[in-house]
Amino acid sequence: MRPVRNVLHSLLCIAMLGAVASWAEAGEPNLHSVVDNVVLDLSSTPEGLTACLSTVRGAKLSGPYGVAVTALSAPAAWDEPLPKTVAVAEDYFPLPLRVELKRRPGAAQSGRVQLEVGACQPEGMCIPVEIAVDTAALGASAGVPCGS
Repeated sequence: MRPVRNVLHSLLCIAMLGAVASWAEAGEPNLHSVVDNVVLDLSSTPEGLTACLSTVRGAKLSGPYGVAVTALSAPAAWDEPLPKTVAVAEDYFPLPLRVELKRRPGAAQSGRVQLEVGACQPEGMCIPVEIAVDTAALGASAGVPCGS
């Protein structure tokens, strides 16, 4: 029974990621996304990109799995080596979790970035959750409120 559940879950994840990708490609602001109980709020400023991660429905973010930020395009726009991984030794991150990505001074270039987290669901199963974002679709924003 478990392999069937894993296959169904994988198909659901692919469908949800497709919906998120379509939303991003449609040019709508990507300030708020929810995928597999992971909540992502983003803001973009000339200084960089801020991601605020939290969860819903009892999910938790795996500390050892961490959060990986990868440039899918325009890696030269960022002022830090990518991929960037943030992890903690504890089983789970304290939430909300703030992850910042610094933009190279004077870089006006937009691009796509992907955030990957380990989402531990209330049923005990931890799964990778990937959310890709087009930074051009975000536009400039004042910032997202997020704990440290």
